[in-house]
Formats: sequence, structure tokens, C-alpha cells
Amino acid sequence: MENQLDLQCFQNGDLHPVRLKDLDELPSGELRKPSKHHPPLTKCNREREGHDGDEDELPALEAAYASILQGLGENPERQGLQLTPRRAAKAMQFLTRGYRETVADILNDAVFDEDHDEMVIVKDIDMFSLCEHHLVPFFGKVHIGYLPRKKVVGLSKLARLVHLHISLDIIQERLTKQIALAITEALKPVGVAVVIEASHMCMVMRGVQKMNSKTVTSAMLGVLREDPKTREEFLALIKN
Repeated sequence: MENQLDLQCFQNGDLHPVRLKDLDELPSGELRKPSKHHPPLTKCNREREGHDGDEDELPALEAAYASILQGLGENPERQGLQLTPRRAAKAMQFLTRGYRETVADILNDAVFDEDHDEMVIVKDIDMFSLCEHHLVPFFGKVHIGYLPRKKVVGLSKLARLVHLHISLDIIQERLTKQIALAITEALKPVGVAVVIEASHMCMVMRGVQKMNSKTVTSAMLGVLREDPKTREEFLALIKN
């Protein structure tokens, strides 16, 4: 059966519209979830676009997006929207993949003993996330610095830690602190600093519609919180 179903998906992994017939309307106006006779495709999607979420979650997410379209007055069955609920469901799984990963998965034994006690900074890490208030994006740069205590971490792992925490529905203030706490827990450094500068689409696309506004948040732990000179060194280095 799986080989037959694979023939019904496009090269990008999307379903052929014939597979969406189960998303028809019930008498009450609700959208019927895909039935057991047409389970979501798994093999072709995993192989062609990567597996970033639980396939068992897709039917509920698809039905929810189809319901939203219907609530907006759209017809989910028209040609341009037939595949939209599935695309949107898979995109949301990708954007929230942090719910299915852990810090241990990211670090993957990349913490090393090293007799280095000067500041380590990785700055201008690109980030994007979904604000939990409106589920619209915010994006910008993350700057990370820490003072090691006989242990350092692979530099790319700092960027991966950022990507782990941005793949959640979150607010910038909490995101900043969670990144700092994750580094503290993993390395037990003398101090950690995280600064995030981001533009929020909830302020650009809606509401006050301030196109050039930016939000800056910081989290300072250990000596970077307690010692003004060390904190000033970090802030000066991320600006230059």
C-alpha cells in the first residue's frame, strides 16, 4: 500500500489533491479529518523534504488550517488552496521543531576541557522565531559571550543552541534568558551574556505598524552581571 501511496505525492512531498477528498465538510460545517483509509504519507515526505515533525500530528494540524481558511470565508477545496493546509501544517512543525529536541541532542559531546579563561564571543547569529502572542515571526541577531571555567564548547554549538530555542512559540525576553541558562547549565562558566536584537512582525504588520522598531533584550549571569567592567567589555565587543 505504501508504494501505491508514494505515487500520489509530488516530488516536493506534497499530496496530490485526490488525497484531500477526506477533508470534506460535515453537515455541521466542521471539517472531517483524513480517515484511516487515507493515512498521511510518510515515506515520500521524509525522504524528499526531511522529517521535522511527528507524522501522527499532521492530520489534526491539516484539519485546523483548513478550518481557519473556512473561517476566513475561503473555500479550502479550490485549486489554489487544496494543498495549503498540509503545507502550513508541515511548515509549523518545522518552525516548532524545538519541542522535539533537547540541549543534550544539540551539544552532542562537544564540550571540551580547555585551559582558557578569556571571553569567548559569537555574535550576529541570525535568528527567527514565532511570538507566542500572535504566532507571527520576529527575527534579528543574537550575540553570545561567556567566560570559560576550564571548559569550552564547539562554536557552532552556540548557534545550534540558539536554533533550538527559537524553534518554539516564545517571547523574546524568555528566549534570551533560556539561551543564557542553557549555556550556564552545560558549561558551568564564570559568566554568560546573551543579547538579542529583533524586529517583531506583530508591531510591523499589525497594531502600531512601526516598520523600523527593534526590541533589544539581554540576560547577564555570573561575573557578567556582577562586574560592570566585564559587562562593558562584552557590550563593546559586540558593537565593534
